[in-house]
Amino acid sequence: MAKNIEGFVEKHYRRAVSFLIVLILLGTGFWSLRRFHPTLFLGKPDFIAVPNEAPPKQNIPKQIEVKPTLLNINTASAEELQTLSGIGPQMSQKIIQHRKENGNFYSVDELTNVKGLGEKTLEKLKPFISVE
Repeated sequence: MAKNIEGFVEKHYRRAVSFLIVLILLGTGFWSLRRFHPTLFLGKPDFIAVPNEAPPKQNIPKQIEVKPTLLNINTASAEELQTLSGIGPQMSQKIIQHRKENGNFYSVDELTNVKGLGEKTLEKLKPFISVE
C-alpha cells in the first residue's frame, strides 16, 4: 500500500510540475506578444506620425521679430511706473517728484539718485526701462 501511495504522489507531482511549466511558458509567450506586438491587443492606431522629409517651402513669410516696448521713465505716469517690479505707489511718486525737481533723467543709472531706489532694484528694472 505504501508503494501505491508513493507512485500516486509521484505521478501527481510530475503532473503539477508539468502544469506549472506550461503556465510559465504560456505567460512568457503572452507577455512577449503583448510587449512586442501591442497592436494585437490595442488595435491599429488612428494616427501614425511620419517624419516629413520634404524640404520646406521657400515662400513662407519670415516671422517678424517683435521687440518689447520699454517704459520711458521721463514720460511715464505713476500708474505706468507701478507696473514695474519693485515700484509701488510711493516709489512712483518719488520718481515723478525727482523728475519735476531735477528735470529729465539722462540715463537709466540716474534712478539711483531717487531716495529709496538702490542698485539692486535698478538692475531688476534696467531691461524694462529707457530714457528717450
